[in-house]
Amino acid sequence: MRSIFLSVAAVGLLLPGVGQAQDKTGTTAAAFLGIGVGARATGMGSANVAAAQGPSALYWNPSGITDMSQSGIEFSTTAYLVDTRFSNASAVLDLGQMGHLGLSVTNLNYGDDLVTTVDRPDGTGERWSANDLMVGVSYARALTDRFSVGGTVKAVRQQIYRESATGFALDLGVMYRIPFRNTRIGMAMTNFGTDMQLAGPDLRQAIDLDLNTNGGNDRLEGQLSTSAWALPISYHVGVAMDAYRSGQHALLVTADAAAPSDNAQNVSVGGEYAFRDLFYVRGGYRQAFTKSQYDQGWSAGAGIRYAVSNRYALRADYVFQEMEPFGTPQTLSVGFTF
Repeated sequence: MRSIFLSVAAVGLLLPGVGQAQDKTGTTAAAFLGIGVGARATGMGSANVAAAQGPSALYWNPSGITDMSQSGIEFSTTAYLVDTRFSNASAVLDLGQMGHLGLSVTNLNYGDDLVTTVDRPDGTGERWSANDLMVGVSYARALTDRFSVGGTVKAVRQQIYRESATGFALDLGVMYRIPFRNTRIGMAMTNFGTDMQLAGPDLRQAIDLDLNTNGGNDRLEGQLSTSAWALPISYHVGVAMDAYRSGQHALLVTADAAAPSDNAQNVSVGGEYAFRDLFYVRGGYRQAFTKSQYDQGWSAGAGIRYAVSNRYALRADYVFQEMEPFGTPQTLSVGFTF
């Protein structure tokens, strides 16, 4: 127990200082894998590796789904930056003593536009589009009443016009629970996997191997080679606890330290106030201690949970995040447990 606490504290103290010295933005493929999923989690400043619960926990820490005593589904959609649309669908099946099985699908849609050329700057009549997609299958199990583990195997695909790249990745997460104020310590490693390299028909080009020789074949088919890029591996450690719980009122506080391979190390903090397990208000600050003002910012949101019966419940959550000068992306999530 003592070693766990010391490890969490050490990482939390060291990461802010390291973050000031390193900034690796734009050095990996599939950056969309770093966009937070679910209005509840992002409403708490994306500090969710220890507070992860419900189907959206598949993104933050797959071991978090072991807290679910029922099966559930959740859908979320975000009006994201520069007219893009970020969406996620997650489902968890409670297998009883056998554990929990999860399925998640994430999509970032960039929209479409006219295909233009030098000769036809007003458009050729065709349209091009870009799209990112992730499909993951998860499994988690509580090994004891305090310790649980989980993992996700996922396929990742990026497409722009007729070119695409495919990769595969693994997420691993653990959760340790302490009876004192329902404290949870979470750790997760995400997106450990293969490199991604774009390929497609538009990379085939006619070439002339020797421009200085007349009469040669200047229409030989060649293939342009693109670089392979690693996936954005990220390491997270966090703590969540019930700072206050009495009668109809409860206050959850949470903090995460993150070390992503494509950005500076950072710390996020957040909280959630709950009234009668019915109405929720959330707030947080995302990615503190980074150089870039665009990566960090405030978030705030609210949610409601309605129990249809002892078994069935509906919930809806909303959040907006500060990402100036790009605006304030807003996320809506709806879920159902059964």
